[in-house]
Amino acid sequence: MARDDFRKSTGKEVDGTSPLTQLPDVKSSQAHQSVILVADDEALIRNLVTLLLQQDGHLVLSAANGHEGLELSRRYPGSIDLVITDVDMPRLNGTDLCGHLLKERPGIKVLVMSGADMGEIVSHNINLPFLPKPFDGVAMKERVRAILLEPVRPPAESSSPAATP
Repeated sequence: MARDDFRKSTGKEVDGTSPLTQLPDVKSSQAHQSVILVADDEALIRNLVTLLLQQDGHLVLSAANGHEGLELSRRYPGSIDLVITDVDMPRLNGTDLCGHLLKERPGIKVLVMSGADMGEIVSHNINLPFLPKPFDGVAMKERVRAILLEPVRPPAESSSPAATP
């Protein structure tokens, strides 16, 4: 897809340099399957994940880093069903973002992703659902569907599941 086509279809810049975008209203989110917050400092990955999720009928809130993701979450008045975040990001890393969101939005589901090897992931003490980069779109969509279908865990259990490949 060409840069201009992507911009027209998503309203986002390919290079990810645009500032915080306007939040969709809660009424528009009710027409979607779910609301998903995507936080990744790599614009290409963030925009690809956003596009794939939108194709599956999800409303996507897109953030260029953990700090921006936390701000979007705090500004968005509706429920957010899932956060998908990169582990290593500037300003606020993905695991810290998940920690804040699990406290502020009990019941939110999480999926962390990284291109780092499993040794580095284990060193971060990540005990959250995990998607290794690179991944293909079909695998990512299937993983998202599976997580969204899981029952909501009580807050004490939300951050304790074992990392899954």
